[in-house]
Amino acid sequence: MIDLNIMHKELLALVQDERRLKVVEQICGLGLMPDSDFSTLIDMIRAQTGADTAFIAVVKNGEVLYQACSSDTPLRTDLSDVVSIACLIEREHLSLSPLPQLLTQSDYHGRIWGIPIMVSDHAIGSLCLMDESDRTAVWAARNDDLLERSARLIASMFELKESARAHTMSEFDLSRANVRYALALKAGQVATWSWDQDEQIIECDPHMRQLLGLQDVGTVTGSRLFRQIDPNDLARIRNEIDHIADADEDLSIEFRVRSTGRYVLALGHMFERDEQGKPKKIIGVAIDLTQSKRSEEKTRLLLREVNHRVKNMLAILQSLASQTLRHSQSPERFTRAFSGRLAALATSHGLLSDQEWEDIDLVGLIQTQIRPYASHYAEQVTIEAEPIAINADAAIALGLVIHELSTNAMQYGALSRREGRITISITVSPTARGKKMLSILWTETGSPALNEERRKGFGSILIEHSLNKIIGSNVHIDYEKSGIIAKIDMPL
Repeated sequence: MIDLNIMHKELLALVQDERRLKVVEQICGLGLMPDSDFSTLIDMIRAQTGADTAFIAVVKNGEVLYQACSSDTPLRTDLSDVVSIACLIEREHLSLSPLPQLLTQSDYHGRIWGIPIMVSDHAIGSLCLMDESDRTAVWAARNDDLLERSARLIASMFELKESARAHTMSEFDLSRANVRYALALKAGQVATWSWDQDEQIIECDPHMRQLLGLQDVGTVTGSRLFRQIDPNDLARIRNEIDHIADADEDLSIEFRVRSTGRYVLALGHMFERDEQGKPKKIIGVAIDLTQSKRSEEKTRLLLREVNHRVKNMLAILQSLASQTLRHSQSPERFTRAFSGRLAALATSHGLLSDQEWEDIDLVGLIQTQIRPYASHYAEQVTIEAEPIAINADAAIALGLVIHELSTNAMQYGALSRREGRITISITVSPTARGKKMLSILWTETGSPALNEERRKGFGSILIEHSLNKIIGSNVHIDYEKSGIIAKIDMPL
């Protein structure tokens, strides 16, 4: 790096000129790369002139970059840097340089020739010769314009190579952009297509062919495309295409594919029109809407299901409130009984929510409803069953049945004593109509003696009558001396 403070005012202004530096940046923005063309040229110049050293230098803002050098000895950059900058201003004799103190202070005693390299009317650097003999002086006397012509040739080479490099970078940037767009389309699962209206040929990428179910078809034509569209959508799509052809609007159509059942959204743009304004070529993209359509349909089904369940739940709550109030002797007993039944409903709801309202395990439901009322559950309760799944409506209603049996077993039956036992047997058997019937047998042993209060007040009316209508089951209760036996039959 040259100390700019020691430069002559004229030379300093030239070196720091912003327009010159802009051209230099265009020529060597990424630095100077080794180039055999420049190396060959500088070797030829040195051989023809007989100079000891010949080099091509580019001058930035006080920094000298060497594009090519030909010499038998290593280049003395302390001297050549000064020479390169001094030669930015053309003159007959370098001894008249604005930097005489640097040249005279060096121990170099030869002669120096130099000429600026002009690109876009700005001196970006210089072509320099250094020689301690008289060979170059003799050559210079006979060829006073050859150095200038060489400098012009070097300038042309810089311009051509910069243009080629810019073209290469442009192609690279375009290629990189195409890769980015291709990756973006792939990540977004977006298909591409183009439609030649004159030839009626549609160019589709592989993803578009997959959406249309045309993987094994050769040339895709307009008529072939229309045959793939669901007949219910065809008339509407033809009208939309005809409308877009006469208007300056982009195409946006949604249709179903007949062979695959997919929902496709096609977006298109009139890329080219003829002299009369009629479309010649349409380019566009397509998106698979099948998943979102199915999600919409599932949402609608869920909303209908929610409405159905809300109606069922209101019916259950109405029945619970009515039966509980009718058979409660005081507000306190009503509150306690009704709160317990609401808690049973909430427990069933919690299990269903964990399974996203799909079928749940019947044994798990029974265990969850009984455990709060059995102080020694492992000893007192036995469930004999294979894994069985039941739907949401059956789970809610059956949860209430098990709750009623459990609470009353705790108050009056087997769960009111340490020695009391409950055995629950669950079986599934075929019916005459080819369906399956679920049977639940609830058997209590070791219960206290039955009394009239238990027969009328432990929720038997609720179990036998109200829930009977909701789940479509048959419930029968026998009051044995050892405890009650409840039989529940319901279709699966």
